[in-house]
Amino acid sequence: MSEPTTSPPQEQVASNAAEQKVEQSASEVEAQINAGKASIFKAPHQITTSTPSIFLAGSIEMGKAVDWQTEITKNLCHLPVTIMNPRRDDWDNDWKQDISDPRFKEQVVWELDCQDRADVIAMNFDKKTMSPITLMELGLYAGSGKLVVACPDGYWRRGNVQVVCDRFGIELLESLDELIENVKGKLEAKVKE
Repeated sequence: MSEPTTSPPQEQVASNAAEQKVEQSASEVEAQINAGKASIFKAPHQITTSTPSIFLAGSIEMGKAVDWQTEITKNLCHLPVTIMNPRRDDWDNDWKQDISDPRFKEQVVWELDCQDRADVIAMNFDKKTMSPITLMELGLYAGSGKLVVACPDGYWRRGNVQVVCDRFGIELLESLDELIENVKGKLEAKVKE
């Protein structure tokens, strides 16, 4: 007689599915993105297009957060839009977290300028991170009308995120998959305008 099997909790299944999507080979992802219509800019490169745009705000914390920015880019690259990604390929943790370090200042100014410019700000909180900068950006852009936020159950300050989103009428979603579908719809509508 075989032993009964138990299924993992639903949230674990969803989390594993999202992580598997992100783990597609780098060459496959690059080919898919390069074949698309989107203009993709990573910090600190100057933005040179004027198509509908999205800024990818949210958890980065190298080594803790999954590279969700690549996943969302894969899902938007077929659209004629501008994608602004703050995940910097040459980031160095030794940079001084101070305005006196020109590389650090350049990064922060680039992110703020891009969020000011963006039509949509996709904000993703990863429950494995603290993401203090993302919390600050939520406060800075809460009244902008541009934010769509994904914050899963288990994020350490989810209650704060819920209250801010409720107060400012910001769409609050539970997962990266929901965030991707939501912002895809918003950008498709902007492209048609």
